[in-house]
Amino acid sequence: MKKKLLSVILSTAMIASVLSGCGGNGGGTATTPATDDAAPAADAAPAEDAAPAEDAAPADDAAPAASGDKFYIYSWNTELQERLAYVFAANPGMEDRVEYVNVGDSGIYQERIDQLLQAPDAQDYPDMIAFEAAYIMKYTNSDQTLDIKELGLTDADLGEMYPYTLTVPTDKRNGAIKGLSWQACPGSFMYRTDLAESLLGVTSPEEMQAKISTWDDFVATAHEIKEKSGDATRILSSNGDIAEVFRSNMENPWVDDNGVFRMDPIMEQYMDMVKTLEQEDLTQKTSTWTDEWNAGPSTDSVFGYFGCTWFLHWTIKANCGGSAVGEGTYGLWNMCQGPMPYYWGGTWLGATAGCSDKELAGQIMKGLCCDTEIMTKMSSETLDYVNNKTAMQTLSDQGAGAYDFLGGQDFIAVFSPLADNVDVSFMSAYDQKVNDLLGTQITEYSLGNKDKETAIADFKAAVAEAYPSLTFE
Repeated sequence: MKKKLLSVILSTAMIASVLSGCGGNGGGTATTPATDDAAPAADAAPAEDAAPAEDAAPADDAAPAASGDKFYIYSWNTELQERLAYVFAANPGMEDRVEYVNVGDSGIYQERIDQLLQAPDAQDYPDMIAFEAAYIMKYTNSDQTLDIKELGLTDADLGEMYPYTLTVPTDKRNGAIKGLSWQACPGSFMYRTDLAESLLGVTSPEEMQAKISTWDDFVATAHEIKEKSGDATRILSSNGDIAEVFRSNMENPWVDDNGVFRMDPIMEQYMDMVKTLEQEDLTQKTSTWTDEWNAGPSTDSVFGYFGCTWFLHWTIKANCGGSAVGEGTYGLWNMCQGPMPYYWGGTWLGATAGCSDKELAGQIMKGLCCDTEIMTKMSSETLDYVNNKTAMQTLSDQGAGAYDFLGGQDFIAVFSPLADNVDVSFMSAYDQKVNDLLGTQITEYSLGNKDKETAIADFKAAVAEAYPSLTFE
């Protein structure tokens, strides 16, 4: 079997150390594809249930385990590693056991994990893995991951979490929760306050919300911005900037429990909205995540962006052209909900079926995702919107949410009610691939290369080719 467990003496010392500290987060100018342009992860098709890996064998009395035995945690960047540092600081000795593996590329991450999960005897077999929302169900709806109850977590440990963050990692086959997240990612509309005042006469988030409370209002306001700016400013940079808003408002998943594929009516509305933005020249027609798109927050060419908690700090602020009020557009932003509530992304952490130390896995998850003291400190120092209601309320009450980048607006107070109202009943293991296929057809429709009926028919044909076992209505 994989790595053997530590000796009884080392394990006892580790457990004592952990228990003593336990208190309870990323072109072209002709047009924009309607799907995100971030590097796509591997196919998110539901994997056939893999046989659960055999539990790590207990150490053989005749061959004590080596003290160098490592506990492997995999992710695709350094974000999780940086957050785990808060858990390690509260639990001396824990870090010595952990080997953090940064694959370094989200595009190949799933492929790497899938290969590793097929080799449970390997020294570097993953004990824990990070998942993104786009493909988490591929792993949690299988026997490759463990119920958090097997790791020692209880319902009481989950009491401060936003409900949707528990729905996402729930195994639909049996109701088991297979992962936890330390963050919540509700979305908002982030806009330039100086442009809002000069072009629209808007001086507050409440007034801005009234201007874009429906998609009809949004389009009307987009025309007003374009006209009053003398054709210099557009309400959005990319036609694809609305993608996550519509995807989050599907009432039904792409594929139901019986394997029947359906196109939610709101996705047709999404197609029409992208075509309106394209044909009426209401965006800068950049491609998301390109250099041109990233440059938007530092210029007057883009009025606003749809973005979530992490987007605020690491996309808008990072590209505003300054680091303090008075530099670039720093301090000239506010937020409101926009036409629809939505959420965008997030990262979960789960234990694999072959996890060599379930107790350690449970302690890591509890510290990272459940410990109010650790999470409060983490949020105050990193600006993460953490998945802990008490932590966020405490910070807001202390004034920590008043953000100079937002002209003093309390970003916590804006995001909190939005996080409470996130509904993820639409999610399925098919989302990543199906959304990508739809984006291709939306681009064709928005450019006028296909009529709507043809684009939808071609979309369904592409889905059928990708997933031959599905039934289509």
